[in-house]
Amino acid sequence: MTLTIKTEEDEQRQLKVTVEVPEERVQAQMKRTARELSRQISIPGFRKGKVPYNVLLRRVGEEALRADAVEEMIESLVAEVLDELEETPYRQPTLDELNLEPLVLNMTIPLEPVVSIGDYRAIRREIQQVEVTEEALAEAVERIRANHQVLEPVDRPAAIGDMITISGEGKIDEDEGEIIWQENNYDVVIDPDRLFPGLPFVENVESMSAGEEKEFSFIFPEDYQEEELVGKGANFKVTLEAVQSRELPELTDELAQEEGEYETAEELMKALDSELLQQAERQAKSDLVDEVVDEILVDAEIVYPPVLVEDELDQVLERSKEQITRSGWQWDDYLTLEGESEESLREQWREGATERISRGLVLQEFIKEEQLQVSAADIDASIEKRLDQFGENEELREQLRSIFTQGQGLEMLNSEILMEKVQERVVEIVSGNAPDLETLAVEEADEEE
Repeated sequence: MTLTIKTEEDEQRQLKVTVEVPEERVQAQMKRTARELSRQISIPGFRKGKVPYNVLLRRVGEEALRADAVEEMIESLVAEVLDELEETPYRQPTLDELNLEPLVLNMTIPLEPVVSIGDYRAIRREIQQVEVTEEALAEAVERIRANHQVLEPVDRPAAIGDMITISGEGKIDEDEGEIIWQENNYDVVIDPDRLFPGLPFVENVESMSAGEEKEFSFIFPEDYQEEELVGKGANFKVTLEAVQSRELPELTDELAQEEGEYETAEELMKALDSELLQQAERQAKSDLVDEVVDEILVDAEIVYPPVLVEDELDQVLERSKEQITRSGWQWDDYLTLEGESEESLREQWREGATERISRGLVLQEFIKEEQLQVSAADIDASIEKRLDQFGENEELREQLRSIFTQGQGLEMLNSEILMEKVQERVVEIVSGNAPDLETLAVEEADEEE
């Protein structure tokens, strides 16, 4: 009583499977189901568990009994089909159609993506020297000064440089009234270079006093950075909740000592410069990887099952729900306010999800081709480097070591190390200094032995 299985792969790496189940197997399961059912129902003249099959069949109906029996068979049938097939499912199969009599199952099994990334080792780029700009260093110093700012409530209109607490919303001046800004008790510094730069927002807010409400409108200019807003009108309604003067301390040796383990302001500046340089180098490497992936994508051949995009959209939707809930909104209320549905949001996000899937698959194939792996020694070295930041506090070091050696902490660390290896290998490739792949394969085989 073997299954009759017919398969056909479509153009999207999906295996379409038709399964015909012998009637004898269905009848045998119907009898087992009937025996179990007879222990649960009472029929006059028969003890529970002793009801003849024909009697029970007339009582519940053949169609209902068959449906119950098939429901109990489905899981084992799918498992049996997967055992019979040569292809390994990449995601869980889906049951597309079920015909009860004769019992026929139509299934879709997502298969592993097929990715070809071409001659990526021929890609060349000029590696630019990374430098820390005076502007970046000045911004870092400003952030430190802001950490030690002194705020004092004032009874006067707001002025440039003040810290204000503001509530309100801004909408596109159209029928839909799309909300582009919305805040409640939002603390922000009045700075025309940072607060809606290039727009008359600051000039409308800076003269307001605490408790004052104001409504103003403007047109987004031709040179506005968000092109989709250029030429559109906007209407803002704001309430100024509070005004505080803001005094920033000068960068002195005393401030450096308050900020961390520095003796002088000069030491702090050197540490900032070093930290910013490391950040700039990491960003440059990340940007280089993005550029190389972009180039690979031009000629890459990528075929994957659509369920990958749907899974990505599921995750994006779940993260959005969590974010909205944390901000104090009910998800359904948010959808109503935005005039959206989960289906419409998924369609808006679909293009981005598709791009992320393609880029991720290219990156996975690159890692596979380049034989990049994270070893136990890599993880140990990375953990020790992190722990060095916490000095001799052994209790704290042990707690952190425990976090990074299991569960999500270990997964995060593994991903970071692997990405660092990707970045370093990309630099080697584009500069023409990449190790030979055959040599790497031999070295890996020797290590395994």
